[in-house]
Amino acid sequence: MKNAIRLSEEISKNVTTRKFVTTKIEYFCESEDDTKTLTDNITRVLTKNLGDTNLAKITYEYYPSEKKVEVEIIEHM
Repeated sequence: MKNAIRLSEEISKNVTTRKFVTTKIEYFCESEDDTKTLTDNITRVLTKNLGDTNLAKITYEYYPSEKKVEVEIIEHM
């Protein structure tokens, strides 16, 4: 992720346009406890950042057969 941020800053250098940044993270959960903790953390982050005008959307999808949780965060920059 640090490289993506650095590359984004290089690409945006001397540009004054609006942009949206989308971050997609895939978590592979071996236990139901990890899945529940992720869900709780997402809820806590959403609640904590409701007033953040840069945060456009956080979505997540759980795929039980793959034991995977996909989280997508969209920010206005």
